[in-house]
Amino acid sequence: MSKPRLAAFIFAVAALLAPITSPASATHAPAAKPHRLPITLYLDWHPCAQFAGFLVAYQRGYYQAEGLQITITPADEAMDPFALIAHSSNRIGISEADSLLAERAKGIDIRAFATLMQTTPFSLFTLKNSGLTTFKSLKGKRIGLYGDGRRAIDELLNFNQMAANDVTLVNIPFSLDPLISGQVDAMQGYTIDEGVRLNLQHHPVNTISMAENGYVSYAEVLFSSAALIHQHPDTLVRFLRATRRGWDYAAAHQAETARMIVEKYLPTSSIQEQSQSLALTLPLLNAETHDRLYGQMQPATWQKTFAMFQKYQAKDSTLAPADLVDYSILHRIDSKTR
Repeated sequence: MSKPRLAAFIFAVAALLAPITSPASATHAPAAKPHRLPITLYLDWHPCAQFAGFLVAYQRGYYQAEGLQITITPADEAMDPFALIAHSSNRIGISEADSLLAERAKGIDIRAFATLMQTTPFSLFTLKNSGLTTFKSLKGKRIGLYGDGRRAIDELLNFNQMAANDVTLVNIPFSLDPLISGQVDAMQGYTIDEGVRLNLQHHPVNTISMAENGYVSYAEVLFSSAALIHQHPDTLVRFLRATRRGWDYAAAHQAETARMIVEKYLPTSSIQEQSQSLALTLPLLNAETHDRLYGQMQPATWQKTFAMFQKYQAKDSTLAPADLVDYSILHRIDSKTR
């Protein structure tokens, strides 16, 4: 997550930054199995609908039922999760695929072992009445970016056979105001976040999907140190199994899940916002595999992401998919599932 977005979040909901630790008892929780390795899960944003499976698994005691002690920690601008997790054998992080590539290219020894979303909600938004509905229609226009959007623009320009000077890139704060006020003609955001809020605030938008314009990247990838994967694979299998159970429940009880998120984690939001966000998040979880085996990653997708990274961000990088991506946990859990 970009620094401006993270700083805005901390200012708005600082009270929510305390870690969320598994309670002694949880609603409908089966008897906990013997304690094993305590795990801390670091979110890259605040607890909201895009993390519903984790929050439901926590609240309903699914992690406890797997013998796990889980602490969920919201994003913290003062912390470098990549270095922290790389040197730990009991921490899990969540981040964008190309952010993980950038850190791995720096020598940070992290491994991606599953993905939350099999496609990205990363998009550009324009006001509905602007008539700007495609990336090509943005030629000569101003695109507002707030830190983590610049990495995708080169790919979108190439995909649409446009040059860098065909658009004007404008650094903006994490705010909807630059688009609403006309300071920019388009702005970056997540369909499940900024897109929902713009519409709810009566500023209907057109959505220009980055995924449909050449940007290939998994969103919200689960990663850890190589040590955690190699030393405690069964812990990660149980973590994924409980998380999948959480997503199954969230999908089957969307209204209840949205209410729980607002009441327990995000009182600054609304049930309507979290309901719409959850409804938009769910199709992203299995956009490639179209099954309920949440977390799956495809080698072909990672190959495209690596190629994009090396072309536009790290031309001299010798990084290969095997240096970052580890499929062993998914192979373990799904060999048991099938």
